[in-house]
Amino acid sequence: MLKRLTACLILTASPLSAQASTELARQWGQEASRLSVETAQLIHAVDLGQRLEISETYTLDVYRFGRTSADLARWIDGARGPGDLGCLLRSMAAESEDQLIALEDPAGAQRDSLSRLAVLFSNAERVASVAQKPLKDAQTPQRVANCSAQ
Repeated sequence: MLKRLTACLILTASPLSAQASTELARQWGQEASRLSVETAQLIHAVDLGQRLEISETYTLDVYRFGRTSADLARWIDGARGPGDLGCLLRSMAAESEDQLIALEDPAGAQRDSLSRLAVLFSNAERVASVAQKPLKDAQTPQRVANCSAQ
């Protein structure tokens, strides 16, 4: 699976051609909804005792979700948006990467990793609605936060 993840990284290594925007946040939220459903189906299969096959498509979609999370964080920071929103998006990017690595471990707890992804995607659906708001309407101070201090 590491080879597949590496291939995914190579295929998507180029930055987004369009600047991240509220439209990207909307699409990211829709992708989170779709991935949430797909992840719930995978969890259900594990619960039924079925052999779990994580498709390359699912792996690539989770990777892209994480990359888009990081792109949105950079956009928020560059637009002097709410710093805590940028931190949250960066942590979602890191968590999606961590869980992809955990899913690769054949002896690992795949259900645990899928459960964490399910929570991530559920949270992302709510975060997307905040990220779609015009930055001038944001309720939090306009600053770039130091995420490590939180």
